[in-house]
Amino acid sequence: MPVSFNNIPDTIRTPGAYVEVDNSRALKGLLANPYKVLLIGQKVSEGSAENEVLYALTSDGLADGYFGPGSILARMANIFKENNPNTELYAVSISDPAGGVAASATVQFSIALSATGFSLSGTGPVNMMLNGKQIQETLYSGWSATDINSAVASTINADSTLPMYASTNATSALNLIAVQIGAQGNYLDFRFNYYDGQSHPTGFGDSAKITAFASGTGDPDIGAAWAVIDGQQFHHIIQPYVDAGNLKEIEDELSDRFLPLEDLWGHGFACVRGALASCTTLGNSRNSPHNTILGLYDSPSAPEEWAAALGAVAASKLNNDPARPLQFLELKGVMPPPKSSRFSRAERDILLYDGIATVTYDSVGNPLIERCITTYQKNALGIPDPSYLDVETLATLAEIRYQFKARMISRFIIPRFKLADDGFPVTPGSYVVTPKTIRQEIIALFTLLRDIGLIENLDDFIDNLIVERDTSDVNRVNTLLPPDLINQFRVLAGIIQFIL
Repeated sequence: MPVSFNNIPDTIRTPGAYVEVDNSRALKGLLANPYKVLLIGQKVSEGSAENEVLYALTSDGLADGYFGPGSILARMANIFKENNPNTELYAVSISDPAGGVAASATVQFSIALSATGFSLSGTGPVNMMLNGKQIQETLYSGWSATDINSAVASTINADSTLPMYASTNATSALNLIAVQIGAQGNYLDFRFNYYDGQSHPTGFGDSAKITAFASGTGDPDIGAAWAVIDGQQFHHIIQPYVDAGNLKEIEDELSDRFLPLEDLWGHGFACVRGALASCTTLGNSRNSPHNTILGLYDSPSAPEEWAAALGAVAASKLNNDPARPLQFLELKGVMPPPKSSRFSRAERDILLYDGIATVTYDSVGNPLIERCITTYQKNALGIPDPSYLDVETLATLAEIRYQFKARMISRFIIPRFKLADDGFPVTPGSYVVTPKTIRQEIIALFTLLRDIGLIENLDDFIDNLIVERDTSDVNRVNTLLPPDLINQFRVLAGIIQFIL
């Protein structure tokens, strides 16, 4: 069979040398597969962005302008950039919940009785932590509670990046109100003397009463974002909400995107902040291989910021190597809980059996990823199934599928090959392929995947690989790909049998 041409007709009679270029065999290695990440959340009125419009966050500071400083989306984007400035990042804001109410808190400062009445007897700083950001206000001798409220409120309101603003009331209490409407504001945090060694100034009572953020109502619907990103792949989707409705929304969307005809794999990240029982209850209510929920207790930082930090680090490292474990990578920009509030190893082990990812802390308190798992725990019959336990598994499978499709499409589909049975006398350059040739191409590809450490036991793969022509559709080839995914080194166990 003669060489086939795409653009040079066989019937040409005019003299000359005509050369066409064919890139169907240009790919020798693996294709780059740069990740794209999507943030979904709410904006505030100061932001210039429109709801349900996709925005590229190409530089630091854009999120504050688009979504308003202190908003859920702006804080998530800024934390993401702090942990991962390189991955392509987009965001979609969704409408506030209809009829939603902003969360609020109160602080009743306590002034000890002095010789001049209820006023400070000493001058010094009061140290406050507002959603993970330290605010320090100097208090002066002779100040009343009203003076303190006024000064603290002024300082808080001068910082537009805080997710709350302050006001005072007739009872000399400081009111804190979330800038964002909805139940997510109930996770905001206010506390005194977070760091070791901090204390109140003389005469400032230790019994200052804090009524925690509460009364925020309503959750937006992240489903409004799906039409905005229809047909576009985002490898990670990070969103703040852990109510049942929104978790089902993202689980269903990502499950559909993973299907072979859709093939827009993406993984979700969220965070729950609560006591062990509430974390395990949430984890046991979910069962998705496409979503990760991080669990922790009593951190000053809001859970959406933890989710953004985790998703950012995962996007950076899994894009470099989807099979390499994420354990002990640092999460920046989020504040760890006090030591007394951190989950113990035994408690974290419980969480890892209940679908909740965990963090641990280094010697100075920096948060570290411990194990980044999905919420998938059981198969369709309710039998425990660890096959999709770790995020690295689906990330590796997604990378293998991407490389397989890219190689087969570029080699055979786009160049418009013809298909023949094995044994056909294929002449080089004739644009005819057989199942045997496809098999050889698959083996070459999976050899590369073995060499970069995504699969192991290549000989078993080759022995069990099936490439055959479909018996019903003569234009179709069916393949069975049985890769043995490489695993992650997580546990080393040993026993010392000593002799005296």
